[in-house]
Amino acid sequence: MKLKGVNPIEQHIEKMVLGLVLIILLGVIALQFVTTPNNIEDGGRSIEPAQVYTSLEQQANQLQSQITDLNPVLPEVQPVDLVERYDRAFANAGATRLTLSSPLGDGVNVASAMGADTGPIDIASSGPIAALGVPKTSTPIAGAQWATLDPYALLVAPEYAQYVPAQQPYDFNSISVQASFSGTALQSVLNGENGGTAIPRRFWAATGIAILGFEAERQRLMPDGSWGTAEPIVTPPHTPTPVQAVSNASGLQDLVTVVGNAAREAAEVVRPRFPPTIAGPEWIPPSDRAELSTGSEADQIKRVQRQLDRAREELERLTSPPGGPATNPGRDPRDPGGGKTSDPAPTRPGSTSPGTTDRNNDRIERVRDRIKDLENELKELGVEEDKAARVRTSARDFRSILEEESIDLWAHDMGVEPGATYRYRTRVIVNNPLFRKQADLDPDDADQQALARDPFAHGAWSDWSEPVVAGAREYYFVTSASDGASGTTEPTKTTIELYRVFYGHYRKSTLNVSPGDGLASDVRISGNLLAFDTSTITAEEAAKAIADLENEENKSPLPAGISELSSRISIDLGVYVLDIYPGQEQTKSGLGGQSSTVMRVVLRSKDGELVVHTEPGDEGSLAFALASESASSATSTRLRAPGEPAISPAAELFKPVEP
Repeated sequence: MKLKGVNPIEQHIEKMVLGLVLIILLGVIALQFVTTPNNIEDGGRSIEPAQVYTSLEQQANQLQSQITDLNPVLPEVQPVDLVERYDRAFANAGATRLTLSSPLGDGVNVASAMGADTGPIDIASSGPIAALGVPKTSTPIAGAQWATLDPYALLVAPEYAQYVPAQQPYDFNSISVQASFSGTALQSVLNGENGGTAIPRRFWAATGIAILGFEAERQRLMPDGSWGTAEPIVTPPHTPTPVQAVSNASGLQDLVTVVGNAAREAAEVVRPRFPPTIAGPEWIPPSDRAELSTGSEADQIKRVQRQLDRAREELERLTSPPGGPATNPGRDPRDPGGGKTSDPAPTRPGSTSPGTTDRNNDRIERVRDRIKDLENELKELGVEEDKAARVRTSARDFRSILEEESIDLWAHDMGVEPGATYRYRTRVIVNNPLFRKQADLDPDDADQQALARDPFAHGAWSDWSEPVVAGAREYYFVTSASDGASGTTEPTKTTIELYRVFYGHYRKSTLNVSPGDGLASDVRISGNLLAFDTSTITAEEAAKAIADLENEENKSPLPAGISELSSRISIDLGVYVLDIYPGQEQTKSGLGGQSSTVMRVVLRSKDGELVVHTEPGDEGSLAFALASESASSATSTRLRAPGEPAISPAAELFKPVEP
């Protein structure tokens, strides 16, 4: 019977629900057998439940092997540049200071305990901050000389090749420039004495002040008598130069490191070594040359005292070379691990080993003997040395330049042209105590902020030195002339001295010539004139061979790698005497002050120019003094042993950085 008022869905709802349940049941049963719903994800793969323990066992074994591995693979550690973070913090720091919300205890007056100005900086009350005004050096003294470069120096410093001939002997010309600087005067500037503006001690007490450069400029005398433009000198290769190791982009810690190294190696920085030589006059400072010429006893005492100080400094360098525990030049302050050790350079003939060698011990003994001789010389001059005076005894024991009343400084100019006349001026460069101190300066003052960007403070230029001649390779000088006696057949003649540089000295020949004669001669040279094959014989072997030559009782033949040069050289200037005649000038000579006419000698140069020379003019010239002094010392100077250090160990401390 049909129900009225009931729709079909209502009539069959129970059947529909039962059918839906059956369908779901069938789906669940199908998924159970068709798929793997009970599997477990293990390291990106699906495994059955029965395999779980097998997988766990494998993982446990793998962990056990890693635990027992004696050389495990370590994770890569990302480097952290602490210096860069430190510098960035300085650059971004504000003028405010962080303060604690409450004190940790009773305060300590550090200023009274340390005797230093360590209070907080108050820009308004401290007054204006000005750039450090570095005092001038003294008027420099310059001295020129020829010498013969040690051929073994070219093995470790090939840059020397541009200053010497292609063949031995390696004669080169140079001018050394010397000045003095007052460290106590710099201290007065820092303290604001004599009406200056003081720089607060907090800016430089921790960093210190050191000389980072001794600059010299030269001017050349032009043909018209004027001076040319100023230009920097050319220093020998590998001269320790701290200013090259810091740039405007460097950090404060970079400057601190350079200042510390420059203070420890002050002697090498402000008084760099002369290039190693085997012939020519022994190098001495220009001031010592001047004092030798005056002969004053007071000057002699000063000279001996300075030589004694320098000998002691040299002894300290030989016994405590840079690179030891005190200086550690191999460490990069930016590398927290202590720096990388570079591979040792291959050993070459003439190179020296890093350890103390027999050759170094010999040098130490020679320096000690020289110290004793100088001490005895002072006693003979009536000077008792102050034994209480402080002497530098180790690389860690160094005095601040601010304690020094007078500091000797010098530099060597390798870029001079033979025969030219120069004059020099100098200045000192120290570290800028305001470098990277922007946060402590007025942020609204552009001038003050600019002071913090330059790592250096340059001194004012000194006055110009007296002119100095860089000796030419060849010279001639008129030393006498005569136009013949009246009423006789005596010929007109002149005496001319010829000079030519060979093996470190000027070699001299004297000619008596008349008009029409040329200036040419052969000169015989005495002494050991040797050439060294540096690829065949080492410097130590060459030094021993030279010592054997000096031993009259046990002379042995020269070993392979050493040969003798010719003992005769030719001097041909291409110059001719044209005329000799009396001039208008009169000169007085003799005890009675008798007057005589100055003779003029007309010559034609190799360029075809006519030149006029006189005896007073030639013998009174700087060039004649240089050449004649060198020639007179040639016979008494012995050949020196090769193999002296060509590069200062301190040079490695100041490697140039990109500007």
